Amino acid sequence: MKTGTEIRRALRDWVIRTNGKIEPEELDDETPIIEQRIVSSLQIMDLILFLEKLSGKPIEVEKLKPGVFRNIGVIHRNFFEEPSHER
Repeated sequence: MKTGTEIRRALRDWVIRTNGKIEPEELDDETPIIEQRIVSSLQIMDLILFLEKLSGKPIEVEKLKPGVFRNIGVIHRNFFEEPSHER
């Protein structure tokens, strides 16, 4: 399994490659990729497929809620971190 740093780097690389216009120094883990139209709504399906490839498992439909693709940090928390089991 890749580390969190490797996963976030792979996500940033995918966004930069997919966008084709953004420079690496313009994108960090908190850059709003949808709001700033760095990733279009039409590219979300490609992003989901990339997340499945990166994680090695299918994306659970229940996780596809508004805001889950806000930025690299949010994507990482929603799809790669284990949920906390707080009571």
